[in-house]
Amino acid sequence: MKKVVLMMVVFTAFIFTSCATILSGTSDDITFNSDPSGAAIMLDGLKVGKTPATVSIKRPGFGNKEITLKLDGYEDRTFMLQKGFNTMAICNLASWPGWIIDVVTGTIMKYSKTNYSVDLDPKAFNLNELEKDQLGRYIVPDVLNRSVLVYDEEMGVEIYFQ
Repeated sequence: MKKVVLMMVVFTAFIFTSCATILSGTSDDITFNSDPSGAAIMLDGLKVGKTPATVSIKRPGFGNKEITLKLDGYEDRTFMLQKGFNTMAICNLASWPGWIIDVVTGTIMKYSKTNYSVDLDPKAFNLNELEKDQLGRYIVPDVLNRSVLVYDEEMGVEIYFQ
């Protein structure tokens, strides 16, 4: 009888080893949208797609994953993906090796938000960054037929061009 109980305990501990890794996988699908669309999605500096897109991203464990949306003529938007504790890891209560496996694979945490919609702001230009023509006039960039903000830090002036 003792052997049967011991075998059942060992079997149960084995079954529940690394529950978060086995039952919920090691990555999450995260959707990115931007207004305007077509922004490059950069994950920790590497391009992984263009908005709108759904990207499969490996779970971070205790680390963080940084996303930057880049589109010509618009300010870059950088943010960290939101994460939370993966409740499937609780099944590891009977097995400390399960906790270790879930920590090593990063599945101890999961992304708590899987849909990001970001409004991109038109790029602003510092007057000192603008080129000049032969007569010394500033050349204001034409950014996809959008309004352009030019500012002069010294004078404290902002000028909008449409």
